[in-house]
Amino acid sequence: MDHRETCGYLEQDKHYNMAELRMLTTALGFPYGCLDNCVPPEFLHEERISSQALRQLLDKGYFTTVLQFSYNMKSDLYNSKVITKCLDLLERGIFSFADIHEAKTAFTAYENLDQRGIRAEPHTLLKAIKMCGFAVSPQKLSNCLKKNRLNFVEKGRLQFYEFLDLLTLCEPRRFFSIKEERVGSTDKTRRGIYKLDDMRTFMVTPDEKIACYLDQRFQQIDSWQLPEDTMELSKLQRLNSTQPTGVLNGTRPQPLRCKSKASLMDLPEESWTLLTPVPHVSCHCYTPKKVEPILDETDIQRTQNNIEDLLYNMETLGEKSRWELNWKLDYYLPGYRESAFTKQKPTVTQVPKCITKKRNAVDVFQRLSSPRRRFPSPCHAMSCDAYKLGISSGTVGKTSQR
Repeated sequence: MDHRETCGYLEQDKHYNMAELRMLTTALGFPYGCLDNCVPPEFLHEERISSQALRQLLDKGYFTTVLQFSYNMKSDLYNSKVITKCLDLLERGIFSFADIHEAKTAFTAYENLDQRGIRAEPHTLLKAIKMCGFAVSPQKLSNCLKKNRLNFVEKGRLQFYEFLDLLTLCEPRRFFSIKEERVGSTDKTRRGIYKLDDMRTFMVTPDEKIACYLDQRFQQIDSWQLPEDTMELSKLQRLNSTQPTGVLNGTRPQPLRCKSKASLMDLPEESWTLLTPVPHVSCHCYTPKKVEPILDETDIQRTQNNIEDLLYNMETLGEKSRWELNWKLDYYLPGYRESAFTKQKPTVTQVPKCITKKRNAVDVFQRLSSPRRRFPSPCHAMSCDAYKLGISSGTVGKTSQR
């Protein structure tokens, strides 16, 4: 926030001129002068509009055409709340136009893409607060989120007007200048030992130093401050130390206490009862309502068709995969399948030979035990014939002819 002096605050309390109104809309991301035509002339007095009149125009919807999902994809209600919160901060002198512009830039940088706000996480919020030029104790931030988490519009998210409320608890970073303490060269302890510098401070980042300093200050000062309700209760106890007697103890006065404790008083009886009209069975005027079936014939037929399609796809999955593989091979490697088929040698299946053991019949033993007269074999006689062999003489041949 180095431009707080140059980009100042309101010139007149609770009154805005057109230049300041343009600066506010520009700081929130709207086009320059987009709200000029939406302000009626009767609300302007000496070229200025009061804060009350500006709030009335927001409530009546004079700026709906400009704010309704136009430039930042937010509704008119959301943008109206943002402008109202900015008016409060400007009138109280907490923020300037430059501060609002930097807060809007930091919020847009860390907002999620779903446009539902920034995450309510201390780590994310500390980075966004640092981008705005502020600093806050991490423990104080965690306690604030824990107390206000039920009041968030979106669960676990912070909107921009809620983020501005959170920035009011922070302090400008330029106010913090943490210096490391150095030990003198001759400083000693009470036992006469020379002191050494604490080098742990040189191993942390400046952000961690500021966070550690703010946590220590929060534990010592801020965490011991009493809430407003507790302070008001203590004032009442000093003014009136007792309150009327209770129901269970009618003789002894009781001191003032918080009203969070459950009461034991009897509740008043209710004068009405809840009855559910039930039609009588014997009444002929009652006609039961026809209950329509959950599923009709169209749904059943559609389910049956889906089942048949699924079964068909399961049965033809192998054939489809094979066809697709062959098509890809033919498209990317033409001729590959034919060459692979020709190179493939047919495998010859050899039939295993069955070895049968020779059986010896009974007649074999009889023939071998009693040999018979053996006649010459006709094949042997034909092979040993001299006439056929061509070695016989003529006389021998003639005598043989005779």
